Amino acid sequence: MMLSFLGTGAADWNGPDERGEYRRLTSTLLDGRLLIDVTQTVLDQISDRGAVTDVFFTHSHSDHFSIDALRALAPCRVYAHESWARDIGGEGLTVAPLKIGEAVEAAGFTVIPMPSNHSTARGDETTLHYLIEKDGKRLLYATDGAWLLNSEHRIMGQKALDGAVFDATIGDDCRGDYRVFEHNSIDMIRLMVAALVKTGRLRGEAPVYLTHLARTLHPDQATLDARTEKPFVVCHDGLTAEI
Repeated sequence: MMLSFLGTGAADWNGPDERGEYRRLTSTLLDGRLLIDVTQTVLDQISDRGAVTDVFFTHSHSDHFSIDALRALAPCRVYAHESWARDIGGEGLTVAPLKIGEAVEAAGFTVIPMPSNHSTARGDETTLHYLIEKDGKRLLYATDGAWLLNSEHRIMGQKALDGAVFDATIGDDCRGDYRVFEHNSIDMIRLMVAALVKTGRLRGEAPVYLTHLARTLHPDQATLDARTEKPFVVCHDGLTAEI
């Protein structure tokens, strides 16, 4: 399973920062075919748009969902939670509403939608994390969102994960930040990873990828790389990894 991190930034990235660094809005491509979230900022990162057959959305926030960017990828199949999937449309788009815990087959993957600890302005929307399997490998895709919910922990079951992608909006030195109620700090991720490893739900050597980094809450990439311990990998735009 090949992961391509097309964009790794949170919603406050709207251009290069004062250090000259830039992160596109968060989007991840699996095996060149299955795309999770898409906005205009990452279209230039997709070298072969025609290869993208399936697009899964975590939620409807504008830094994760752009109808214009999606239509630029048509024809393709589109997946979103049933609470808002009906609002997605366009020529060449085949929309499949998702139900919590019900697996779908797409682009050679088995994908199980799970509820995340996040919210939108749509009062009835359920935001999503994903459990993704292919060729005996198992990946948790957990962005956006704060602490993993007990209900998704149950859906994950006892089979061990071979990797995880976590929302890391908040940095290490940001205590008291209001975003903690629907986004993770790196300390929060450390606690969850330790519990997942101890309970056998995450292999001890499995990589944990940190993405969706806020511009205002993290230092530069070089500093992050130097001070972040294994198994954590701080993602940057263009990073590719195989699990």
